[in-house]
Amino acid sequence: MTHPYIPRLKPFSAVLLIAILLTAAQVALVTVAFGQNIGKGKPSNEVSGDTAIVGALTLDLGKGVSMKLVLIPAGKFMMGNHDTPAETVKKFGGFERNLIDEYPVHEVTISKPFYMGIYEVTQAQWKAVMGTEPWKAERALGYMRLQPRPEGFDDYPVAFVDSYDAIEFCRKLSKKTGRTVSLPTEAQWEYACRAGTTTAFSFGDDLSKLIDYGWYGGKNAGQKEDYAHRVGQLKPNPWGLYDMHGNVWEFCRDWYDKDFYSRSPSVDPENTTKTDKPSLRSGAFHSVPTVSRSAQRNSWTSPTTVRYNYGLRVIVAAEK
Repeated sequence: MTHPYIPRLKPFSAVLLIAILLTAAQVALVTVAFGQNIGKGKPSNEVSGDTAIVGALTLDLGKGVSMKLVLIPAGKFMMGNHDTPAETVKKFGGFERNLIDEYPVHEVTISKPFYMGIYEVTQAQWKAVMGTEPWKAERALGYMRLQPRPEGFDDYPVAFVDSYDAIEFCRKLSKKTGRTVSLPTEAQWEYACRAGTTTAFSFGDDLSKLIDYGWYGGKNAGQKEDYAHRVGQLKPNPWGLYDMHGNVWEFCRDWYDKDFYSRSPSVDPENTTKTDKPSLRSGAFHSVPTVSRSAQRNSWTSPTTVRYNYGLRVIVAAEK
């Protein structure tokens, strides 16, 4: 029996109505899923996706090795430390003198979407592209003799590379894949790390939760860290990126300048003026918690410095 307030639909009309309802439900589902990722912490970013570009990318590196990347949308964010130096030290420790390069907080526009590796570059990926094992090279052997490690480290982050090595990896990977591969700028890195938040970490300000997202010094009571951990074991940030807070320091494309924020362009900033230091982000497995914050900048190395805790993560230009 037909309800008196619902008209009987012809077969074609009924099919059309069902199709419309299903389409609306799919749009709502996508909107909710994307919104859940952006809304954690204190959201302030304006993000704008491009429907002509797919949301994920997998690069074939050969020899059975691949690299997974996720699309980072274009948008705006407030770059820098949103707490005062005193507040930061009170919450997370450290020294105020080491925080001065995180100011002033300034609005930055990332004008184009890009893909970012969901993991730090692994040893297997490095070997597939470069054909070398720098963690076994002579310059690493002194440390390796003191800190023996088990075998089977293909899914651990590459280490014992300098900034020029990282750039060469990007050049060779570009040639191998036909895509434009590079290190991220500091702005791209922080934008992706924050993933729509203004808090100290991508998950908020609660330091007790860092144990769920990042490898850092003193993660467990009495723990002695000798080397980095397998990628992707902990929780990702809201945009699906793992190990953004700790594990290994990640080289960026900029040359480091502690005063760059005071004169930084507002759109796609990158310091191309050569200095004596490359930029690094993320913190490392042995670092104090404060250096694993989204805004933390590293200026402790020269372009040719090789360390057991220096690695990289790459980005790929989004092409329609």
